[in-house]
Amino acid sequence: MKKDYLRLKIASSVLLIMIGIAFLLSNFIVEKREETFTKVNMDINDILAREEPEEISIEEEEPVIDENNQYETFAGILEIPKIGFSKGFYPKGSELNNVKFNLKILDSSNYPNETNGNVIIIGHSGDYSNSYFRDLYKLELKDTASIQYKGKKYNYKIVNIYYENKDGTLTIYRDSTKNCLTLITCTKDDETKQTVYILERYSIE
Repeated sequence: MKKDYLRLKIASSVLLIMIGIAFLLSNFIVEKREETFTKVNMDINDILAREEPEEISIEEEEPVIDENNQYETFAGILEIPKIGFSKGFYPKGSELNNVKFNLKILDSSNYPNETNGNVIIIGHSGDYSNSYFRDLYKLELKDTASIQYKGKKYNYKIVNIYYENKDGTLTIYRDSTKNCLTLITCTKDDETKQTVYILERYSIE
């Protein structure tokens, strides 16, 4: 009888110890889960804060070309090695800065030397003489481009490619803490869409 009582007492003690350990472990797991959840939320909020969408207008205005300005110098030269592309663009405010005849840097754009700026360049695609961005559809993530500007070469890498409806406005999603280059053109074989290429600067030469 005493042996049975002793066994029962030992079993009860072991059971209580196991319940205590399980309780402590459950608290530890809950704490770690909450800690991880909080960190993930902070990371997501940080990303969202940096990638605030920017609405821009890309309506094409009818250019008025002054024949005396035909030899105005470029503000910069855009180069994309993968597709053998090299083309100059004119300064904002220039009569030659228009998408009907050239590449166009938007008025809302920054220049490459502005801190955390976004250089926004648009161009036509297709089979016409002014379709300078006809081969952009061949570009993929991590492909590179550069801008020659005021004696320096600004190098960029593609980090995102997405599509927007072709309705005269467009939303740019980029990291506002980084220097970026945004290229915009009509989507190949889709007259209702336009393709947006987001590039981030990785070096200056």
